[in-house]
Amino acid sequence: MVRPAEEVVERRRPSLREERAAQTRARIAEAARRLFRTTGYGATTIQAIADEGGVAVQTVYAVYSSKAGVLRALRETVVHQPRAERLFVQALEAPTAEEALTLFARSIRVRWEAGADIVRSYAEAAAVDPGLRAELEVVLARRGDGIAGLAEVLVQRGAQLSGPAAAAIMDALTLPEAYLQFTTAHGWSADQYEKWLAGALRRELLGPER
Repeated sequence: MVRPAEEVVERRRPSLREERAAQTRARIAEAARRLFRTTGYGATTIQAIADEGGVAVQTVYAVYSSKAGVLRALRETVVHQPRAERLFVQALEAPTAEEALTLFARSIRVRWEAGADIVRSYAEAAAVDPGLRAELEVVLARRGDGIAGLAEVLVQRGAQLSGPAAAAIMDALTLPEAYLQFTTAHGWSADQYEKWLAGALRRELLGPER
């Protein structure tokens, strides 16, 4: 069936200039991410980011305004992680607690696999930058609200603890530091981490028999 002309929405292809701008933006962000991870946020300079990204210092300032601006952009890739968000919604809607925890563990694995190092860099930066610290508190509060909501759902589906107790355990077990410790210090794969996390959550919230 042919749709009326007014219903047809053409998606404009980005211009060559827009494509190049997006590539430059991504190159700067990835360069900064590597340096934050290896050198540390505090020791990384705008000049170092420019050199690593193969651009002029003025370009970094024009695109991101500041070192904190680059970090904020990286943070958004972790906060707004579409696949992790879909998995979390599926966990909320799962018919059983076991399925909910399996999906929740997968959502955490996906989010930290995409950006646990960014979260660590953000926490390091927040320790010395009051503005970033305030923003981090907002992000952590949002995470806490999400976990608390899922904890209440789990209580309704058979979790053996109260909502606050379940939320505290879920929060502690899913910290990005744990993911990094397992995968970096101990060489676990993301699959191994996800399997461990799902099992640990089930044991702590539903009992050893599950």
